[in-house]
Amino acid sequence: MPLPQPQGAQREVVALDPLGHYVVLGTAGSGKTTMAIHRAAFLANDITEHGGRTLLVTFNKALVTYLNYLRPPELTNVEVRNYHHFARGYLNDRGLMSFNAIATPVERESFIAAAVASVKESVGDDALLLRPLEFFLEEIQWINQHGVAARDAYIEADRVGRAQARLQKRQRPLMFQVYEEYRRLRAEADKLYDWDDIAGATLGAFKVDESDRYYRHVVIDEGQDFSPQMIRSLGAAIPEDGSLTLFGDVAQQIYGRRISWADAGLNVTDVWRFERNYRNSPQIAALGLAIAAMPYYAGEPDMVAPTAFAADGPKPTLVRFDDAVEEITFVISQARAAAESGSVAVLLRTHQDENLFNAPFRGAQYIHRDLPGWNPGAGVSYGTVHSAKGLEFDTVILPRLSTAHWPEPQVTAALGEEEAASGDGRLLYVGITRARQGLILTCTGELTELMPENDDLWLEERPPS
Repeated sequence: MPLPQPQGAQREVVALDPLGHYVVLGTAGSGKTTMAIHRAAFLANDITEHGGRTLLVTFNKALVTYLNYLRPPELTNVEVRNYHHFARGYLNDRGLMSFNAIATPVERESFIAAAVASVKESVGDDALLLRPLEFFLEEIQWINQHGVAARDAYIEADRVGRAQARLQKRQRPLMFQVYEEYRRLRAEADKLYDWDDIAGATLGAFKVDESDRYYRHVVIDEGQDFSPQMIRSLGAAIPEDGSLTLFGDVAQQIYGRRISWADAGLNVTDVWRFERNYRNSPQIAALGLAIAAMPYYAGEPDMVAPTAFAADGPKPTLVRFDDAVEEITFVISQARAAAESGSVAVLLRTHQDENLFNAPFRGAQYIHRDLPGWNPGAGVSYGTVHSAKGLEFDTVILPRLSTAHWPEPQVTAALGEEEAASGDGRLLYVGITRARQGLILTCTGELTELMPENDDLWLEERPPS
């Protein structure tokens, strides 16, 4: 599939002054990835005065594979990386990365559980320490992603979204004690980093690095997924005569950043906005827009709502089941049928949900972090919604949209209903807007409250007898 050429104002963004910081926000399907690739090619052009080695960086490996598939042959002097590939390479170059130095998610969880137990042993059964482990995993992630390195700074930080999770200000010193104990236990095991604080280490290394920068320009695709520390470190990775351009969609922000561009280290005088949706049919875009109008999206100043859409298509279909086995059987049959004429993706909430489809979809394109290549043609793909960010398909099937699964109960128990709904609602938006023309939603039992009222947004059916 040839890379589309930029249209109208997209051409202006591609050719923005190759100096300084830029933010480009667009609705789903507005061509952000296309602009990002063309922008990288413009900046890297070595026959110009501004030309120099350019990093095109995104969040996950699956999207790197997709970007390399879209990459035109003439795109030279551009390196496509996911953020952690970039960070590990730089830290290794500075002598700050050793073999097996990053704690795996399982190891991280074990260290944090041990830290909670250790602090509990020293202070007793404080109410905070009785919280689910998921609570501490999320809070330590937030501390690392925002670069809050000192106890006093953490106590005074403007911590959005923890009211229902009952993290009171008076409890923050104890929470920070758990964080420090986690760091101590991790260091004892010779684990220098986890996947969240590696960005802080990268930023710290750049601050004392006086050598010439390897990249002159940085282009970020799917920038809404990057933590503040990631963005700050990428800003530090360029020289004074370089540029950083961030492409993102705040409506797809599923990691709860909610910070200003200045707080992320960007000196932005203006934000470009793109509202035309080239991907989704009007029917699918209308459902996505209704989800973006739900209460859990309130207070998002950078939201970009679509105003025009791709070609007309059928309304989304919701099929309700009384039996979970029947639901999964229906999803498998619908995916196989749709795959005869186009690309279809079955997108799941969790990796555990994927297990329901591993056997029936054996040989299908499994969307995951080590995706070796990209098949754009007819066929079935499946994976989590997280892994499918930035991708698109002719048809998307979203199963298990019941109150028992969305929001995920484990997340609700740890973070509270408000924050769980905020994260999973955005995830639902991402899943829906991966579809170009066809969208099938299924549930067993009660439909999730993350869905809007059906104001003629979808057709509702019972399963075939």
